[in-house]
Amino acid sequence: MATGLSSRVTGFVRELKRRKVFHVASLYLLTAWGVSQGAASLFPVFGAPPWAVPLFVGFAVLGFPIAVVLAWAFEVTPDGVVRDPTRLVRNPPPAEPATTALFGANGVIHVAWKDSASQAQERTFDKSFAIGRDASCAIRFDDALVSRRHAEVVFEGGLWWVVDLGSRNGTLLDGNRVSRQVLPANGVVRLSEAGPALAMVLKPAINTTMVVKS
Repeated sequence: MATGLSSRVTGFVRELKRRKVFHVASLYLLTAWGVSQGAASLFPVFGAPPWAVPLFVGFAVLGFPIAVVLAWAFEVTPDGVVRDPTRLVRNPPPAEPATTALFGANGVIHVAWKDSASQAQERTFDKSFAIGRDASCAIRFDDALVSRRHAEVVFEGGLWWVVDLGSRNGTLLDGNRVSRQVLPANGVVRLSEAGPALAMVLKPAINTTMVVKS
């Protein structure tokens, strides 16, 4: 039990570092201290009342937890500051009820990649799936360059698409950064320019009567 608690604490601290919460908190404290010192020196010069400096410091203190929460909930991306919808959700949404479907009715995608231990992995999908660090993703990577829900491969309009989910470092298809793009018959999806790569091969629908539970 102690080991499990230690592991959770270590993981939480690692997540705080990844989201730069410590960096933001220290930067805020240093800035607030410097501005407060400046206010203490300048307010009397401009004839400010005695309670002005304590009030200013009080507002600075109240702003600290707000800065920490914003650092936890938001991240800076090439498109600006965005909110990761998975960050403030403790548990992933409940899975949809199991349904019965004909395997490969829309064709299948064979995906091959290497995990963090450089071990070759592969899976075949016949329906949409997500890629990222979150436990709800079908393909998971423990990589700082990968967002919690980084990208998704979906079947829409008779085609398979790769969709970037507002990731911090972007999604590339065959070397080109994309937000939403049709997958070719053979393609390589990379999670950021230096992140993990997944080789994807589309295969046409197969004629079979095998039925599986989703």
